[in-house]
Amino acid sequence: MSKVLVVDPFLCTGCHRCEMWCSLTKYGEINPSRSNVYVIRREPAVDVPVVCMQCGLCIDVCPTGALKRDGTTDAVVVDESICTGCGTCVKVCPYGVLRIDEETDVAAKCDLCSGSPACVSHCPHGALRYEDAGKAAAMRREIWAMAHGVRIR
Repeated sequence: MSKVLVVDPFLCTGCHRCEMWCSLTKYGEINPSRSNVYVIRREPAVDVPVVCMQCGLCIDVCPTGALKRDGTTDAVVVDESICTGCGTCVKVCPYGVLRIDEETDVAAKCDLCSGSPACVSHCPHGALRYEDAGKAAAMRREIWAMAHGVRIR
């Protein structure tokens, strides 16, 4: 079974190491604005990493066919040689994690680091994990239920 990136917002401390390691791995620089992982602060003590869920909606809208699913990792990857940077994929992404890189002018997104995500290996608290899809689905249900089971007044 394939593996997916899993976020446990209850374990995130907002250290932003995932952002730093993502940009360092992909672009050779520590630059959170070029990261494909986004840590969103909702309250002074609530940070949530937002990552690509590899849903593939962007594949179907790409006019050049630059977005494809990797047969090994099941990640949606960008073929930079044919991406025109039109931004259609950015518009359709339901998670807001696709972007047009300001330096290369092509689409940029998480590609799971070819099956060994740098953000996961450098998360000191286990807020990001790369797990079996079935186990991840169970965890997502639990997190969703906990987040939506709390009544906000």
